[in-house]
Amino acid sequence: MISGEIVQKLSRRLKAISDPTRIKILALLSVRPCCVCELAAVLSLSQPTISRHLKQLETEGFIAGKREKTWIIYSLNPRRKCCRNLLEIVTKRAREDVEITRLIEKLESISRENITKALVEARAECG
Repeated sequence: MISGEIVQKLSRRLKAISDPTRIKILALLSVRPCCVCELAAVLSLSQPTISRHLKQLETEGFIAGKREKTWIIYSLNPRRKCCRNLLEIVTKRAREDVEITRLIEKLESISRENITKALVEARAECG
């Protein structure tokens, strides 16, 4: 029998992966670990928006962030069996989508080093 607590946890996890942006993030992370700047560049969203989505996915146990130099690199890291099962379903199905295929190709063409370099150069031009 499923208790109220289990139902609540499952509901939160399903809500976390039901958002289109978070599905795209999970699909991208299934290709390779990424920092916020890479995901923001691929999805054409602000870094704070990406960070909010990542926080929810991390809170619900789907991903984990690890500090690497100046970046926090996020990767798929399901903490529970149910999270692993849900991730498998979501990422496999999402990768069949034409838009996500395009986003994956875009991700494969960028690097965090190049994004950081471009940001530093843009700031130097402004200041």
